[in-house]
Amino acid sequence: MSFRILIADDEPLIRIDLKELLEGIGHQVVGEARDGREAHDLIKQKNPDVVILDIKMPYESGIDLARKIAGRYPVVLVTAYSERQLIEQARDAGVMAYLTKPFREEELAPAIELSVRHFLDKSLLADRVLRLKEELDTRKLVERAKGLLMESEGLTEAQAYRRIQKMSMDKNKSLKEVAQAVITLLG
Repeated sequence: MSFRILIADDEPLIRIDLKELLEGIGHQVVGEARDGREAHDLIKQKNPDVVILDIKMPYESGIDLARKIAGRYPVVLVTAYSERQLIEQARDAGVMAYLTKPFREEELAPAIELSVRHFLDKSLLADRVLRLKEELDTRKLVERAKGLLMESEGLTEAQAYRRIQKMSMDKNKSLKEVAQAVITLLG
């Protein structure tokens, strides 16, 4: 699989080597940055599939930039440093892979592949959590609306729920919207 990749490293030779390696394994380098600020600007312009950052760069470190973008892009950090504290900071910033220099093609290709896979898995999980939260919110509102209908109109729970369902279908509104309207009206 081929990805559009943006690379940021303050060392020109590392950028050249990294670009050659990436293109050699079939990826497209869509941007190169010398520092964190330039990388941030290029990310906005180029919208890459993957971002590869050096940890220590002028203006903004790779970890600081990763904190800003890791929710939207899979981030791979490349660095000469392997201290436990940096690895933990990278993990907490949402970095998907961490490679120490000098790196080889055999390490780079799997790191990119896994970072994209983990990013997609994380995104799907976040979407699922959001949907479940929405369903729970709807359920709570429907329960409250049913209670108000039961109390104000002497309906059974089943009758109150059917009334909310019918209003939802008749008005072409979601159960949540109807429940909110009932709560506003009767609450």
